Amino acid sequence: MIRCVIVDDEFLARERLKKLLDEHTDFEVVAEAKNGKLGVETIQAKTPDLVFLDIQMPDLDGFGVINNLEKVPHIVFTTAYDQYALKAFDVHALDYLLKPFDEDRLSDTLDLVRDRIASDQSSLLASQMKSLLKTFEDSKGKFRRSFLVKEKGFENEVNVEDISYMEAQGNYVKLATEKRDYLYRIAMNILESELDPKHFMRIHRAYILNKHWIKKQSYQGNNEFKFTLQSGMELNSSRSFKKHIAEHTADH
Repeated sequence: MIRCVIVDDEFLARERLKKLLDEHTDFEVVAEAKNGKLGVETIQAKTPDLVFLDIQMPDLDGFGVINNLEKVPHIVFTTAYDQYALKAFDVHALDYLLKPFDEDRLSDTLDLVRDRIASDQSSLLASQMKSLLKTFEDSKGKFRRSFLVKEKGFENEVNVEDISYMEAQGNYVKLATEKRDYLYRIAMNILESELDPKHFMRIHRAYILNKHWIKKQSYQGNNEFKFTLQSGMELNSSRSFKKHIAEHTADH
């Protein structure tokens, strides 16, 4: 029996995958987790043979989950993530399921898992996983260059240089461009770490600014600033982020 754990922040995605796996009697779902942090705890507690792991989760993404595991099991990514990351999976022969996937695609993946487990390639898996993580970091040039936003079955690629500011809205972030706004599911802390600090600055718990879109800034007292963007949008900073702003001011 191949013991599985599902880590995905979408309830319906977890339920659908469990239903599809019911048709394969040699696979058993022993646990599931609704976010990355719980995923790490669950994987360490259950020590499964296989993990179906979503990449894009708001608290800790799939790569963060892997980095926090002492022992990495066999991983199948379930993702709607950017295409440049998927190329890294192909290079290292690690399988992924691109949402929405069907029963036939899942069956192909399970065949691959059976072969890998039967051949006991655990040492090769560990080597491939480390290589994947390095390739992923190299492939994105350390910092994010674009967002792939899905809307009603369509995909929109939004380049970071076209975004004037980003605003936290629950589990999503609003990406404000000159033409229109987009909603992208990600946590602000994770997003901040993916952006080049030479070009982006966090001024508030809810706001990240593109420095190239700042028209002027004025000191409001009490370590707070008002930023006016080229669009005319005005955003106020928080004292908590005064260090970020001081570094920006020193460069100008």
